[in-house]
Amino acid sequence: MADRVQTASRAGQLTALALAAIAAATAIVKPSEGEVLHTYPDVVLGWAKATACDGHTDPSLRPGMTFTVAECDDMLHADLRKTWDAEAACMPMERLNANQAGAILDLGFNAGAGAVCRSSIPGKVKSGQIGAACATIAEFDKAGGRDCHVASNNCAGIITRRAKEVALCDRQP
Repeated sequence: MADRVQTASRAGQLTALALAAIAAATAIVKPSEGEVLHTYPDVVLGWAKATACDGHTDPSLRPGMTFTVAECDDMLHADLRKTWDAEAACMPMERLNANQAGAILDLGFNAGAGAVCRSSIPGKVKSGQIGAACATIAEFDKAGGRDCHVASNNCAGIITRRAKEVALCDRQP
């Protein structure tokens, strides 16, 4: 019985952590992505990866589709929850505080949860090297293979976003 209560309590903490991380990530996603209430081409892949709202991508999106603010908010929450679930499958997110989890969640939303899971971040989190995991976020400095430190590659926003993620990750809740 005590094990069941402890498991339920742990699951509740993870849910609370997930919600807090989603809120923290949203604070970066919204200004970084911008809320566009219609479909638009991805900056790297064009219409091959149609995008809408706050960076939502889905194969069902087509040019000319429009959305309400509420629909965009729902899509963003679902996208961040999906990213959370993918990242939680490859690293112990419960070892992170809400800011750290939110920063890594935003990174996964932007760069892809698979890329985060294949990086050194999960190993660093597992071994308790949280500061090192936060610092690793800055290494995700490319878009479509282009170095975003190079002005002519027109992706400097990635560098700004990574700086925001690292700052959030380093901030105590």
